[in-house]
Amino acid sequence: MGVCYFKESLLRLTKMEFISNSMKICTLVLSVLLVNVAQGQAPTSDAKELLKHHQTVLQAHVTGDVAAWLAVEADTTISVHDGAVTYLTRNERKASRATYLGRTTFEVYRDLSSPIVRLSEDGTLGWIIAEVETVGWAARADGTIEDISEIWAWIELYQKSSEGWQMTGNVSNRRP
Repeated sequence: MGVCYFKESLLRLTKMEFISNSMKICTLVLSVLLVNVAQGQAPTSDAKELLKHHQTVLQAHVTGDVAAWLAVEADTTISVHDGAVTYLTRNERKASRATYLGRTTFEVYRDLSSPIVRLSEDGTLGWIIAEVETVGWAARADGTIEDISEIWAWIELYQKSSEGWQMTGNVSNRRP
């Protein structure tokens, strides 16, 4: 009975419905396979290096270590935030981060989930997608203290050269 019902149902489908349903099934199967492959891959040494850099940036927020943060970055980086694209030199980043971390204390600056690490096929570009929880406080210019409890998501962009991996950019946004 089941086979006959299945055949009759297929005959009732128009060609477009059949193609549409087949595409949905193929997309679902492909999605499941890709997720399983991505989760099952062991991190390469390059991926581990990018994760190490990412952890350095997170830790620098907690310890206030501007030098450690700058050490994983290129001389000039691109920042995309609040609808603006900004090119920043090392000296500009050093000055702004010293001020920022000088007035801010983080008790928590951690990944909410495992960062997603990807590398280009030729192994010269990499990126990390992260979702980060931040908890702490910041001193305002008027002397008041502002509590911080935020979730951020960002993409760190990396390039590999003879000097190793360096962060070349960051695209970030804060969860409303």
